[in-house]
Amino acid sequence: MSLADVRAALNAELSATPEYYDFKVLHTERDGPLWRVTLEPGYVFAEGQRPGAASAQALLDDSLDGAAAWWGAPAKGGASVLAVVVEADQLVLQNASSPPPPAGHLIRLYPTRYLNAVADAWWDTPWAEQALACLPDLSAPQPLRGGSPLTGEPFRWLRPAQRAALALTGFSSAFLWGPPGTGKTTTLGVLLAEYLERHPTARVLLLSTTNHAVDLATLAVDKALHKGRREHLRPAVQRLGTRFDAAAYDGREHLIPTQDRDLIARLARAESQRPTARDAHALKAWADRVADLRDELRASSLKVLQRCRLASMTTTRAAFTLKTLRELSPDGEAPFDLLVFDEASQVSLAHALALMPLGRARLFAGDPQQLSPVQRSDDRLARRWLGRSAFAEMPRGTSAQGGSVALLDEQSRMAPPIGELVSQLFYDGVLRVAADALASPDWQAQRQRALGDIPAETQVHVHRLKTDGGWVAAERGPVRRESADAIAALVTQALESGDWATEELIVLTPFRAQRALIRQRLRALGVPEAVRVSTVHRAQGSEAPVVLFDPADGAQPFLHGEEAQRLLNVALSRAQAKLVLFVSPADAASPLLAPLMQRLRLAGDVRVGVPLEVLARQPGFPGNALGQRVRAGRHEGEVVRVSADGHQFWLVNARTGAEQLIDAAFWRQRALQAR
Repeated sequence: MSLADVRAALNAELSATPEYYDFKVLHTERDGPLWRVTLEPGYVFAEGQRPGAASAQALLDDSLDGAAAWWGAPAKGGASVLAVVVEADQLVLQNASSPPPPAGHLIRLYPTRYLNAVADAWWDTPWAEQALACLPDLSAPQPLRGGSPLTGEPFRWLRPAQRAALALTGFSSAFLWGPPGTGKTTTLGVLLAEYLERHPTARVLLLSTTNHAVDLATLAVDKALHKGRREHLRPAVQRLGTRFDAAAYDGREHLIPTQDRDLIARLARAESQRPTARDAHALKAWADRVADLRDELRASSLKVLQRCRLASMTTTRAAFTLKTLRELSPDGEAPFDLLVFDEASQVSLAHALALMPLGRARLFAGDPQQLSPVQRSDDRLARRWLGRSAFAEMPRGTSAQGGSVALLDEQSRMAPPIGELVSQLFYDGVLRVAADALASPDWQAQRQRALGDIPAETQVHVHRLKTDGGWVAAERGPVRRESADAIAALVTQALESGDWATEELIVLTPFRAQRALIRQRLRALGVPEAVRVSTVHRAQGSEAPVVLFDPADGAQPFLHGEEAQRLLNVALSRAQAKLVLFVSPADAASPLLAPLMQRLRLAGDVRVGVPLEVLARQPGFPGNALGQRVRAGRHEGEVVRVSADGHQFWLVNARTGAEQLIDAAFWRQRALQAR
């Protein structure tokens, strides 16, 4: 674990992260001051790679908004991407220096690469040495001296685990583990509000992975200050950056660093009027108007950092502005008393460490059982430093009992059957429905609503499909038309019934090609675009009464392994009242969904488990256990396989759906001892 290792990891990841992607142009047309460039489906390759290579596949989505475009023929030129029309495989370009290339030529896109800023920090040797010195503190945090402990007053409604989490500020590094629906962001808001009150001179830097997440965390702090009657501290909280959701700050304009309070309202109105990407002229005018308003906010950011008590921004912005943040403390000391990483499970260890010297103490809030940092390289060191988060280093076992790790174990999002499914599959059964939620008739009623032919009392439903999905070159990814049609029909039925609103439904799938197909089917039936259809990666942090999950093709290698399990956790745990799974035979047998399907099957099995000691006394053991529901100590499930020599057999655990290997000799011996 040396500085050379981190730099080697960054080099490997930078090498595996192309600086550009080349797309083949199918059609180009001028649209006033703009250009529309339609791309050939399926033809894309990355820097140094041939078309068709798996690592070169890049699907268009709005993450390419703002990317730089360049072309070399028939005349050199460049532009910026104003918008991506996903369903049309189309780029809308602005400020083109020459006409974009015609059909048959290539156009090159350069996405923003935040990793360059992280790498710059690690090649600054004095700073990098400070960063690497922070690593041991993650697994062995030290208690801090001085300061008043947080009590949670006057928030009497805090649940026991939430109140216990307030003690995390007493450690040099600490972890707030918040599974879905447990109120992690609310807990963080209360913690930071009271921290500012109890430590009158302390300064806090609050970071999160996306602008939306930064908004949620910042607003949570402001709400906690207001509810805690700490009004005098509210202006000391400032949200930096210009990519915030202006509408969310209506009535909370004091959080934005500007003297022009009306500017926020004007920006909110402008953003709410964004036209469709198909109306390129209107979109251009809208983008220019919003950009002008946001430019007015930039100038004051640096001055705000010097005077505010809590500053919030994205982890990407923090990496790009690391030099400015360091200059806040000319003596070389940490400029912030507390550095907070929200959604920390998605921040790579290398990125987090590069920022850790900014804070005297650090708090990581997130859920290591959900999506991890995006990492491309297969290099061992890249996986170590860029494919894992700080949560991979947090204290385990008895050392975690010292108080530097707090697990929130009560959730109030998911109906009991959904919550139990998520708890058993991903959290060893410790996650439970909060008592206050179960005691609320309104909460219960909202989670018992019929959806089409699915009765109100059924919260988890499996829609069986006849056909498996598969990769389709023209669609540039895995698709399945049967599930797309079934989803469109169910959504249409739900909306036509009048029992469900568009914002109450969300469709999730792992693949952007299937997302595009589902959107097409919904539009064909006249379903409003307000019905959300999203990839699972973009859904973390959201929730909805109804979640329709379509794996599209469970046999895809992308859906195998530990990261796939995290993806499944995110998909299932977005649902409040109804979870509908669209599953084909291949899906049900896949490593991703087999445990889930087995658990659902065994949950409906009314047979009483036979103790293995009883079966082990009988002739023919373990063959006589095959197909039976059995109890093996604290485990219960169904025996599904027996080895040819009879020495071992496999039990599908009714709680987790996973297969367990059982030693037959152990149970024979146990049966003899029990006589």
